[in-house]
Amino acid sequence: MGAAVLLLYSVASYLNIRVKVRTATLVRGNIFETDRISTPFVCGFLKPKIYIPTGLSEQELSYILLHEHTHITRRDYWIKPFAFILLIIHWFNPLMWLSYALMSKDMEMSC
Repeated sequence: MGAAVLLLYSVASYLNIRVKVRTATLVRGNIFETDRISTPFVCGFLKPKIYIPTGLSEQELSYILLHEHTHITRRDYWIKPFAFILLIIHWFNPLMWLSYALMSKDMEMSC
C-alpha cells in the first residue's frame, strides 16, 4: 500500500509539473521560460529541457543555466527518478528515506 501511494504521488506530481510548463515560451535551445513556476529545474527523460521562471536578471540567469546544464551533463534527470523508484520499492526503510534526501542535497550542492 505504501509503494502504491508513493507511486501515485509521483505520477500526480509529474503530471502537475507538465501542466504548469505546457505554456512555457522557448527562449533558446532547450531553455524555456514560464511565469507558472517559482524555481528553475530540468524536466524530460529523452530530451531534457530547462525551465526557468520569468523575471530573472542576466547575472542570475547565467549562474542558473550553468547549474542546470551541469545537471544535464551528469544525467541527474535519470539518476534522481531511478533513486525515487528504489525509494518507492523500499518505502518502509528509514535509511532509504535518509539516503534519498542526502543524495538529493548532494546532487544540488555539487552542481
